[in-house]
Amino acid sequence: MRTQTYLLKLAAKTPELLARRQVDQCGAICWRIGDQSAIEVLLVTSRDTGRWVIPKGNIDKKEQLHRCAQREALEEAGVEGKIWKKALGYYTYVKDTTKPPFVVSVFPLLVESEVRDFKERNERMRNWFTISEAASCVEEPELKGLFRLIAEEGAPKYFRKAIEKQADRFQLRTLRPTLST
Repeated sequence: MRTQTYLLKLAAKTPELLARRQVDQCGAICWRIGDQSAIEVLLVTSRDTGRWVIPKGNIDKKEQLHRCAQREALEEAGVEGKIWKKALGYYTYVKDTTKPPFVVSVFPLLVESEVRDFKERNERMRNWFTISEAASCVEEPELKGLFRLIAEEGAPKYFRKAIEKQADRFQLRTLRPTLST
């Protein structure tokens, strides 16, 4: 049996902890199934420090939270795809030490296409990482916890189903030559 870290327990309780706190920003964990039938996550560099982050930003007036995350993924990372309406979780980060931390609501976005010409293409780098690599690249402990949540056996159903579907496709491709002979 796997031992859960305190951080993962805390991540699961985050919605309750934040029930009375307003979400400041929305972000997207942009993901795909890679060649090895494993989940890969897209990270971008921040404009100011160059550290690895997920695409995130401020919510426009009357904008739905998941649509904000989807917009930020296109503007900052140049990706489009299917966004989930339900948040995977939340994390906090400090932008200004004289102000309270920002609370970011995080939504999974299954990447269907990457575009070359996007708003912040000259200001950021983007790169695909395995989940464990992504968790080690980001600084925010709660975001690390969200990545680890995806990698666990108890990951949300849409991650598990996508992996199974990709594995089935891979198996069909490898079996096809033997079936036709």
